[in-house]
Amino acid sequence: MGLHGDMTLQLVSGPVKIADLYGRSALNPDYVAVALVWTGYRLFVSEISEFRSIGLQQVFEVELDDGAIVRVSPSSHFVMKNGDRKLAPELHPGESLLPLYLEEETQGYPTYRIPGKDVKQKLYRLIAEWKFGKSLPPGTDVEHIDGNRKNYAPDNLRITPGKRGPKKRQKHTLFKAYQAAQELLDECAAASPMLAEIARKKGRNNHKVVRVTPSRLEEVYTASIRSDDSVSVSGVFIELAT
Repeated sequence: MGLHGDMTLQLVSGPVKIADLYGRSALNPDYVAVALVWTGYRLFVSEISEFRSIGLQQVFEVELDDGAIVRVSPSSHFVMKNGDRKLAPELHPGESLLPLYLEEETQGYPTYRIPGKDVKQKLYRLIAEWKFGKSLPPGTDVEHIDGNRKNYAPDNLRITPGKRGPKKRQKHTLFKAYQAAQELLDECAAASPMLAEIARKKGRNNHKVVRVTPSRLEEVYTASIRSDDSVSVSGVFIELAT
């Protein structure tokens, strides 16, 4: 498997270009990145190390319906939405790749959506599970040490005694956010039907393949990870195993 240097891996600290990770690894051979991965049945966290160049290879450009373009070597396996694996040259327009949905709720906490389900979970709790090596029972709170809800790096999280917040207020806040979004859609519809359709589609694409195009020879990179984990690249999942 090979990734073009401009491709970004979704680390727990945010997206980082593969070429930058290769540079960090070259300066420090012991460098380890912590990334969001697909284990084959759930979204989780895994360590990635030994970023290295594997030379020049023909690059395939895979354009998705959200505008993203994934540049990979022909030996790269994409994880399909139905659970299958396909090489880049085997992909066809209209096929759906397994997506990574990251959003931010009204309180400022980053969330992820479980693939195949419409359930949102707080991202920092997933990372805390990995850091502490155990599932978090209901009612367990995770504190951001620096107070920044968007800083969900493992070293910034710690478990604290559970606190019950005001449920009704949270539901009211979510309802108001939904109401505001619906009013915006209504305004778009009144101004232009085409604008309304764009607003409805934004953020709910299926990560479908639009085109697959062979390109020129480029330097590509790989890394070491658990063999059964797939990394998130541009919002979809790709196996790193060579």
